[in-house]
Amino acid sequence: MKNIICYVLLFTVSFQLTAQDISSDTSTTSKWEFDVAPYVWLAGSSGTISFLNQSANVDAKFKDVLENLKFGMFLHAEAKKGKWIVFGDLMYIKVEKTGNIELTNTATNIELKQTVAEIGGGYNLITTLDKWLFIDGLAGLRYFEIDNLVNVGQQQLLDRTINVTDPFIGIRFRTVSDKWTNGARFDVGGFGIGSNLSWKANFLVDYQFSELLSLSIGYQVYSIDYEKDTFRLDLVSSGFATGLNFHF
Repeated sequence: MKNIICYVLLFTVSFQLTAQDISSDTSTTSKWEFDVAPYVWLAGSSGTISFLNQSANVDAKFKDVLENLKFGMFLHAEAKKGKWIVFGDLMYIKVEKTGNIELTNTATNIELKQTVAEIGGGYNLITTLDKWLFIDGLAGLRYFEIDNLVNVGQQQLLDRTINVTDPFIGIRFRTVSDKWTNGARFDVGGFGIGSNLSWKANFLVDYQFSELLSLSIGYQVYSIDYEKDTFRLDLVSSGFATGLNFHF
């Protein structure tokens, strides 16, 4: 039973990536500038899950998640005007696992659908005179919706939807050198309003091929501590991230 619960719930934070735009465009004109970035996060998860008075340790590699992924969509968008920033992010995954319980050899089907939507804004706090370093303050909301379905034999063991909205605040650093841009972002959220506490840190390197297109690659860590009723989630997800940035 612990294995079933663990497998269902380990995906709840496996793909929580908000791709940060680290475009090398550093202008502060009065015109709107837009970035659209499809991305992926090759994340594994570790931590503890408690459900129905049972606890299970999680140690899931990315390949375990990928083998059971049926559909995934990841998209980040950002608009800038002067020192102001507006951004949004949408992630949807569907994971399905079929198998048998070891002791009873009972057929089991597990399905998970997860949506994460983020919206926020920011302001450029510091720009050095040589336009090499940029520091932005960020704030926003992250919405999580997780739909779990578990069938064991002819019995429906679990059919539950969990949703939570987390406020967050953060900071972003960028350094620009010719076609290369380095970016780092850290935010913290939840504060007991949604989850107890959540935080995220990432570092990305971006290379600009043209005015239209650049490629980002980096590493991200995401942590969440969430509790509601008989459900408790304390997980850390981490892995490499990559995506294409289209600049308009």
